[in-house]
Order: sequence, then C-alpha cells, then structure tokens
Amino acid sequence: MLEYCGAFTQMYREEAHYLERTAPWIERVGLHTIKERILDNAEERKALHERFLLGQKFAQIDPWKQRAGGAEAHEFNTIKIVA
Repeated sequence: MLEYCGAFTQMYREEAHYLERTAPWIERVGLHTIKERILDNAEERKALHERFLLGQKFAQIDPWKQRAGGAEAHEFNTIKIVA
C-alpha cells in the first residue's frame, strides 16, 4: 500500500502544475491515466516509489533532532554567581 501512495505522490509532484491541488490535477490528467500508470504498471509504480523515497531522504531531515536530544544542553547551564 505504501508503494502505491508513494508512487501517486511522486507522479503528482513531477507532473502537477505549480500550486495545483491533487483533485484538479486528477481531473486534468484523468483517473484512467493514473490507474494505468500506478495500478496496472508495476515497473513504473516501483520507479515512481523509488524516486519518492529518494526525495524523502533529504526532505525528512530534522534540524532540531540533535538539539532535542541534548546536543546543545550546555548552552543553558545555570549561571554561577560568585560572591
């Protein structure tokens, strides 16, 4: 199921017009075309899904993950007051 979702998303990403939502895109290209390319063509579906996964490698980098794990915890040490 994930392969189908990823393939659909990648096909949409590659072929939709800038700022075009999925519903107008499906209407424009035709549900039959999407069915042929994703449901009926395993080779193309796999290729689209692989490109989707490749794109997600770079899109899913969390810049705050290390900081949330304590990597920069030393920045917030209590200030010591010397009398």
